[in-house]
Amino acid sequence: MSEIRVNKLINEAGTGAVEMTQGATLPSGKTISGSGTIAVNSSGTAAGLTGTPDIAIRNITGVAATFTGVLTYEDVTNIDSVGVVTARTGVKVLAGGVNVVGGGITATGIGTFYSGLNTEDILAEEVNVTAGKLSDNLNIDVENGMVHLFTTAESTTAVPNIRYNGSTALNAKMSIGQSVVVTLITTANASAYSAQMTIDGAAQTERWIGGSAPSDGGSAGVDIHSFTIIKTADATFTVIGNHSKTS
Repeated sequence: MSEIRVNKLINEAGTGAVEMTQGATLPSGKTISGSGTIAVNSSGTAAGLTGTPDIAIRNITGVAATFTGVLTYEDVTNIDSVGVVTARTGVKVLAGGVNVVGGGITATGIGTFYSGLNTEDILAEEVNVTAGKLSDNLNIDVENGMVHLFTTAESTTAVPNIRYNGSTALNAKMSIGQSVVVTLITTANASAYSAQMTIDGAAQTERWIGGSAPSDGGSAGVDIHSFTIIKTADATFTVIGNHSKTS
């Protein structure tokens, strides 16, 4: 193997670059440096750059880019995606808000709004419909909704137990200073009503609107028991109850 040591390479005419008809190979660990540019070939591609090196650059300007792996970047002005955009550790919007023009928003966790919530058009709330009586289904799981309708005519008094679900207490899901409203709708019976309720299995002191607990049920339609539950300390609640009869 021979070795040529020179300071500069120039073509035979002394006017341009040397044409490397068989390409060029850099030994491992060597780099090309300087303030010039790497020209593209006649087909308009980046001169056949291949391999798996790490490339550190200042800016990329182009029409499009295709990445088969994970793309990590910061300080991007705009993102225009025709597919799914997945953010692994959350999305933070510092200004401008979020505008969803189609498809809606589906959240599987809890949504927290610090400056209020404005809605337009329909605001629908989930209702848990049970083909049975409240007295036979005393556990009220608010995981299934805040409104519970029982379609079978009630026959006796009932003490509903309000919880988050069978394995999670309502106390664990509420913070001190928060409130929830749970509504129970039963098919009326004069001898059927709820004068007491429990939360996570613990008896509560209900404060009834009108000054006294219910003593009977309605004679037609449905009866509505509504409980406003305010958490004031750990496993401690203020409960305001309301009983309404319908025709």
